[in-house]
Amino acid sequence: MKKTLTTNGRCIFAIYATDKKGLLGQILVYFNRKNYEVDSLNVSRTDISDLVLITLEGYVPEAEVLPFTERLKKIIEVFAVITYRAEDGLKKVGFYRIATEGLNPDVWSLIGRYGAHLSSIGEKTFVLSKTGSDKDLHELYGLLEGPHLLGFCKSGLIVEESLVPFEAL
Repeated sequence: MKKTLTTNGRCIFAIYATDKKGLLGQILVYFNRKNYEVDSLNVSRTDISDLVLITLEGYVPEAEVLPFTERLKKIIEVFAVITYRAEDGLKKVGFYRIATEGLNPDVWSLIGRYGAHLSSIGEKTFVLSKTGSDKDLHELYGLLEGPHLLGFCKSGLIVEESLVPFEAL
């Protein structure tokens, strides 16, 4: 059994590729072979027919990022691979599901102070959403944690500009 790597080499891979059955599996094989950890993975269609954007956040040692990226580019369906350091300010959206009896003045104060939004209200629960870094999302989680916090999840990465310039395709 391979040993898990301990590295602070968190990076984001933005992969443009032709949509094909098994493509995601092919990409993940590269991570599994090296025992690189994957934190988040998102696949979305683009405005170009049959072209998808795969955004993957994982741990790859800094010295391995370039050769690893070049191996990913050799997959036939892949058009472009761009990498970012995870610290480059890319954001995520966190969703916090809370029991309605937990909605009190302290929670309203946290919503305002942390820039969270009330996304939905149900009969017994409500959902808060917040956009920010992992650190921001976990900080708010820590303050909301308790018997009324029923669930939490994060979305994939959000970038305020195009991940891959059109010229790179």
